[in-house]
Amino acid sequence: MDELRRSYHDRIGELRSQTSAIVLDASVAVENVTAALLESDPVAARIVSEEVETSTGRAAAVESGVVELLALQAPVARDLRIIVASLNIAQASALCLGLCRTLAAKAGGSAGLIITPQLRALAYEMGAESASLLAEANGAWSVLDEELARQVIVKASGCRDLHRRFLTELFGMSGVEVEAAVDLGMIARAYERMVDHIVDIAARVIYAETGTPPSETLAALSSP
Repeated sequence: MDELRRSYHDRIGELRSQTSAIVLDASVAVENVTAALLESDPVAARIVSEEVETSTGRAAAVESGVVELLALQAPVARDLRIIVASLNIAQASALCLGLCRTLAAKAGGSAGLIITPQLRALAYEMGAESASLLAEANGAWSVLDEELARQVIVKASGCRDLHRRFLTELFGMSGVEVEAAVDLGMIARAYERMVDHIVDIAARVIYAETGTPPSETLAALSSP
């Protein structure tokens, strides 16, 4: 019986490790795709897309592992929360990777023709902050640290401020092609959605550790 329980907990640990690898892949992809996008490097962007494809496939492996554990072990309490959080975090990370693929497709496009130094600096900062937040969220997940996860959620407001500044700068431009302006807006939106997914990852860490539903965590941290 002890051997069976040890195998069970080893499987949960493996599931967390698999999920952690996907989060880290997303962090690296954000950093790389930002550079490829702003340097108008379609070759580098294509490499990012290929890496994203590989990483996204790992989320399916996590899902299979979760289904297997739920079906064969009938976990409860904290074990159940960790297993469910593993699935949710893998899915959120896969969505971040999908957004990286979207950004990669914009490399060398019309947005690069009109981007100003200010917009470029803000975009670099959005990418760097998003990659950093993903790494911090992964750190919280690796050790199930509630406080670290809360810090990620709080820091996310700084990223949202960058998005607002980017859009304010964009809307203040005149005499630019509509298509290029739309592309820049879509780029900002991609980073904004990425931060939403990072916040979800952090909230899932808190759920796994404390049992507090993500909706309650986010409501509490967004209250004045």
